[in-house]
Amino acid sequence: MGLFKSILISFVFLFVSLRADIDTRHILYLMQSNEVEKAFTEYQKALNENIADFETLQKMSLILLKKGVSSPDLEIQQLSVLGAGIAASSNSLEILEIGLNSPVMQTQLMSLNFLSMLQDDKIDSLLMKAMSSDFLPTRLEAVYHMAQRKHPYALGQMESLMFRLPPFLKPLFPSLLATLGTTEAKRHLKRFLNDANPDCRIETILSIANNSLDELLPDLRSRLQNSTIAEKEAICFVLSFFKDTSCIQELKKLADNSQENVALAAAKALYTIGDESKKNVIFKLAEVNNNFAIYLLKDISNSEDFLYNLSKSKNKQTKLNATYALLKRKDKRSLEGLKDLFVSKDDLAMEPFFSNGRTMLYFKAVPSAVHRMKDSRFDPSITLSIKESILKDSIELDEESFLKIANHILKNNQTELIPMLISLLENLSTTNAIELIKENSRNGASSLIKDYCNLSLYRLKQEGNYENYIANWIKQKNHEDLIKVTLSNENEKKSSSVYDLTKEESSRLLIDMYTALAAKQDPKSLAIIVESIKKTNPKNRYALLGILIRAAE
Repeated sequence: MGLFKSILISFVFLFVSLRADIDTRHILYLMQSNEVEKAFTEYQKALNENIADFETLQKMSLILLKKGVSSPDLEIQQLSVLGAGIAASSNSLEILEIGLNSPVMQTQLMSLNFLSMLQDDKIDSLLMKAMSSDFLPTRLEAVYHMAQRKHPYALGQMESLMFRLPPFLKPLFPSLLATLGTTEAKRHLKRFLNDANPDCRIETILSIANNSLDELLPDLRSRLQNSTIAEKEAICFVLSFFKDTSCIQELKKLADNSQENVALAAAKALYTIGDESKKNVIFKLAEVNNNFAIYLLKDISNSEDFLYNLSKSKNKQTKLNATYALLKRKDKRSLEGLKDLFVSKDDLAMEPFFSNGRTMLYFKAVPSAVHRMKDSRFDPSITLSIKESILKDSIELDEESFLKIANHILKNNQTELIPMLISLLENLSTTNAIELIKENSRNGASSLIKDYCNLSLYRLKQEGNYENYIANWIKQKNHEDLIKVTLSNENEKKSSSVYDLTKEESSRLLIDMYTALAAKQDPKSLAIIVESIKKTNPKNRYALLGILIRAAE
């Protein structure tokens, strides 16, 4: 009887195992046959019977992404590359390789970017393959990643490109050679220091600092006197970067130079090295509204009172840069200026303005009338990047000051800053920060604020019905085409109400919500994702499946 019972149990286990295998094969067959919704319905049945697993889900995802990347529809093709990139898995490498073979440059560049993030032995050969692309940007991107990975053929590929391209593109190569950093690459850099192209010389000087190639310092010292204004500025920066004290006398002479940029760079270099004898040069130039000097004061001790006075200036450029420098000094008197910066009454855009030697900058305020002109080359995403960077710095103030800034942004519904702000509050994670998130999850000035606050509270594992909130949001948005490779155009953004979400905002929020659910890796959150992917707009699936693959690793 005992033997019979054992055989019977073994038979039952074998049957269940075979049944599970058959179901899995059927699910994958449905995916191959483009019966995506049916495949997910079958997977849901398996999930309900507790026999489904992440491995099957990952295989389903990879099948759809592989089909998508081969699609003649360019948008689906690039969304599939995006999904494979989000997956960040060696299992998605084949999909990215197909994207790299696309005849479309943008698809190639996307694939190459994501491939470079993977750790796989095959990447080196794929980078070599990318060097045969018909598009120069693809080849330059590939050789950059080859340099980063110290690829054995990187130098040869650089030399081949240098000889084939027109001379005006030569300044692209010093940073590549410095990144590679081999003995032969450094020989090229030494030659570039004497190149006829001034931009090439500047890039070479800066690349020496950016890649910490201090063995080339003697070559720079010898050029300090007989060089252009831009080169002098750049060399001063490199000397300060390496804290080289061998040229102090030369730097003191340059600090009295009639060229303001050279004088500033030399004075800052001396200060960094430890000699404060010329720091008054920076203060004097800042006093007459030299914005490079004002920006440099962020690194000068005891400049706070001086900067505070400048931050009250009626000159927009002076006020902006003094406020930023005061913030970098971690002085809470920057608070009022920061509030104006984040909620601008004048609707100002911002862009960085660099010195000739490209070692100093300041933020330039651009009136909205200028940056919205049809022929304007201004990129509005630059303003957002600057504001987000300044917002990150603001968290270095005391908690009370940062929460005042956060509350000001939330009350004024500065939509573009909400994702970054909520993330910072979440990372702060103090009692007062969480209370501010909770308050805005109920009474936020817009749906976007409420949505991000509820998502944040879910990630913070606060008590509440936040998972259902996310599930309902996803269910409501499922029919919309949310995931976009490119940003929405400006006209679309203008036409929407402040209470509506533009596509790029919804896209980011949807991905954030899926990522949070997937990271939990429990049956309930998995069920929400599977149901949503089954019913979502087909174009949304590609990026979302990438999140699932990542969660399944």
